[in-house]
Amino acid sequence: MENFELLSDLGIDPNILRQYQILCLPENIGNHSEDLDLVDSGESITLSKLLKEQSVKCANSYDIGLNTKVSERRGSDLWLGFILVFDKSVLPIFNSVVGRLLADQLSKRIKSHQESKGTEDTKVHATLKVVDGKLSAEVKYIGDADTFLKVLKGINDEQSSSAR
Repeated sequence: MENFELLSDLGIDPNILRQYQILCLPENIGNHSEDLDLVDSGESITLSKLLKEQSVKCANSYDIGLNTKVSERRGSDLWLGFILVFDKSVLPIFNSVVGRLLADQLSKRIKSHQESKGTEDTKVHATLKVVDGKLSAEVKYIGDADTFLKVLKGINDEQSSSAR
């Protein structure tokens, strides 16, 4: 699988990766070269921590031994990085945690007295790849938070109906 090959090229043992349900990786992992540092977003790290709190077997860059820098962006956008999902059964938990992160972003904006009509002002930046055996589906998303939540719900609903 190309994702394991990519991580293997970065010195990560593919057998270690198989123990996780979700990996929260740097947004630039696909573009990484020796001249370019890997960069995790603060939100990606928070996402992995929240997933772990929900008993999801999740790893971030630090957990798998990647040497990354952390980017703390200001503003209302949510930068989730590159997310690999190996176990579709955790998608409902993932969706719930992402919804919580978006609600927190909205709450921060309201507290800082920014005008807000809802989550449509918040943009989500994410690449989500769901891997099922030899099949995979990837969504690269930059857009409003409400639509991102609908996309996640659609992926979850599709997975639920195919499991029946």
